[in-house]
Amino acid sequence: MITTSMKRIQPILLLCLAACLWSCRKDDTYRHSEPVSTFDGTTYAYLQSQPDNFSKVLHVLEISGLADLLKTDTITLFAPTDQSLVAAMESYNVYRKSQGLAPAEIDDIDPSSWRAVMGNYLFNGKYAMNDFASQDGIMLLSHSLRQFNMLRVSRSAAGAPGLGSEMIRCSYLNGSRFTKYWLAANAGTTNIATKTGMVHIMEARHVLGFNTFVSKARAMQNRWSEAKIFADGSWTKPNGTITLWNFYAKEIKAVDEWTVDMEALTNGVNGDKIRITVRPDFTAEVKSAPGAANQTAVDMGSEYDPANVTFNLKYKFTDAQGKENIVEEVIRYIAIREQ
Repeated sequence: MITTSMKRIQPILLLCLAACLWSCRKDDTYRHSEPVSTFDGTTYAYLQSQPDNFSKVLHVLEISGLADLLKTDTITLFAPTDQSLVAAMESYNVYRKSQGLAPAEIDDIDPSSWRAVMGNYLFNGKYAMNDFASQDGIMLLSHSLRQFNMLRVSRSAAGAPGLGSEMIRCSYLNGSRFTKYWLAANAGTTNIATKTGMVHIMEARHVLGFNTFVSKARAMQNRWSEAKIFADGSWTKPNGTITLWNFYAKEIKAVDEWTVDMEALTNGVNGDKIRITVRPDFTAEVKSAPGAANQTAVDMGSEYDPANVTFNLKYKFTDAQGKENIVEEVIRYIAIREQ
């Protein structure tokens, strides 16, 4: 026999059940792993089809010169939204205001800066979320030659870890082996397969640039320029004595697409600078930078190692007494001195 109170409870239970099903359905349409969604066009065309989310992003991809890669190459794109880009511009203009500078617009920033920033969202190959399912994820090298860790993770559901919706945690290694120094953001909408690759969409709260946008936007950039790196090196002098240094902070400034300038020694003549030109095969040539105090630097077999994101430099120079000195230096793209 069904009592009056039970009759009243039944509609309430039905409403609760319906609400639960609806919330699950909404969550699944926003974050999903299987099946893969398919878009009948290129990755570039997919972004074009979503103007409310990607019109500004498409614009900076165009001016950076990266847009064509999304039309022709097999690329996995971790797509930042316009909201992420606007947030980065707001941060940049806060910096400019602190320097007494007028606000900047998107087109005021050098295209090379946009290329350096946006290149960290492009990865060669086609990767779905399940490719990142191993316990430690996988390491990928971005188009801007920076290391990232990609890991499939789950949100907590009602306080229960591992039972929530799945997403990809995209972590910029920041040059560090230690996860506490990594800069992470989540791709919540995943596995959009296009004819030229795969798209995973970054959550809107992500600020474009993984905490590097302001430094990249201030000046011309290339794939090797960086506001702060650390150098380990040795200077062998004519009498055989050796001066060593490690974790010495330097800045690498872009000259053009393939060339950078950098301080030559940690304790040499004031104004010593070298110029490094990287070739397409990642061999490199060191010589004295224009205007450097010493103009005798000659390369002895330098290279850039993309797998480890380091420069391995070796060069010689002649001192004021006409004698040969040899410098060997490893330049590591580490933003924080690890302890």
